Amino acid sequence: MKTLPIILFLAGYGGTAMAGPPDLPVRPGDFWLGGEASAVPAPQPADAVRFDSLAALTEHALRTRSDARAAWFGIQAEADRLDAARADNWPTLTGQISFTRSQALSSSGASVPVLHRYGPSLSLAYVLYDFGARAAGIEAQRYQLVSALLAGNRTLQDIVSEVEAAYHAQVAAHGALDAQNEQVASLAESEKAVQVRLEGGLASRADMLRARASRVEAELARDAAVRDLAKAEAALKQAAGIAQTQTLMLDWPRVVPPDLDAALLLADLLAEAERQRPDLRALRASAAAARSEAERARAARWPSLALTGNTGRTFFLEDGRTPSTTYSIGLNLSIPLFDGGRLAAQARAAERDAERLAAQADAQRDTVALDVTQAWQDAQYAQTARAGVAVQYESAAESARAAEARYKAGVGSLLEWLTAQADLARARQARVQADGDWQTAFSRLNHALGRLPAALPERQP
Repeated sequence: MKTLPIILFLAGYGGTAMAGPPDLPVRPGDFWLGGEASAVPAPQPADAVRFDSLAALTEHALRTRSDARAAWFGIQAEADRLDAARADNWPTLTGQISFTRSQALSSSGASVPVLHRYGPSLSLAYVLYDFGARAAGIEAQRYQLVSALLAGNRTLQDIVSEVEAAYHAQVAAHGALDAQNEQVASLAESEKAVQVRLEGGLASRADMLRARASRVEAELARDAAVRDLAKAEAALKQAAGIAQTQTLMLDWPRVVPPDLDAALLLADLLAEAERQRPDLRALRASAAAARSEAERARAARWPSLALTGNTGRTFFLEDGRTPSTTYSIGLNLSIPLFDGGRLAAQARAAERDAERLAAQADAQRDTVALDVTQAWQDAQYAQTARAGVAVQYESAAESARAAEARYKAGVGSLLEWLTAQADLARARQARVQADGDWQTAFSRLNHALGRLPAALPERQP
């Protein structure tokens, strides 16, 4: 009968957590096909999500992206570690309840009674002075929290940059599709015009075939643009933390950022980046934490003075014995005499960590300077390219209108018209690309400088 509870326990346990082992592949090279049985069904998101500004889309990404949550949890963990370090400044109070059974040995052979003692006790330990070991440990953890906060800021800046880059790529892909649609419509009109001239005997069969081939080529390019737009939207959903099965609706006018200030100097931008790049400041905070940790290890090699106290009351199960109360209070001086060099080695290791992190901060400063310089040059070129592309588009559009008029008047060739239309299509693409490059370069410059996005709405707790 004693085995029945065990059998029932194993039967119930096996029906829940200890299910049967999964089927293994029969031979090398076989796939395991049982994974779907243990898969957790994914929650079904809403069919469509709508945003009325880039700031709202970015806010959604900051709220839902897993890397943003990971950074937040890391900050909370460092804050809890700081609370744990600060707790060393408080006394430690420990309560105990004990029960003992004892019997003394008799040297005369007489019977000695068995005693049963029980009762509560309370002990106090409070470090009064430790040459700054606790303060250094708290300071080290405070710097670690600051480093985590700055690293979290950089993670959020990376998310903002990814969303902006994906959005600008989606806008550029949408503009490229519009340009291809205009090109297809223009070539379709050209084909109709050639058909009319062919029916009137003013064009050859070769002209008709050439116009048709140009239209089909433009349609293929349009299909590629549709594919590119779908891929850009998928990338934007991923960057914004939106499921691929959801429909993303963006409902706001496109805003081109203002031109760069002509009086802005690269040296000013480099100084700004060195002041506010969170990743650079996080490395410096980590170096400061390592220096504080070295101070803690050095202080731990000195004596520490602690206040101790104990009190307790003992009761007996045997009748006739009176309960007793004990208490004690005193000072303990702890002197580390020999530890095999452990504390000294810890101090040296912390100092080397501080030097290593300081060197990494110097290397990161050089990387930041390179990022800012390249982003600054890209932004300047993108701004200049927009002006040049605008002139190119106006010239190509006027040339296409003139070539169309010449062909319909019978004084121009079809090849001239198709060439002008191809030039106009390239100018459309260049204009869309130039606008996208300018917005991307502006966003990249802000990211390189470590600026917080000014367009973000006020954060709610």
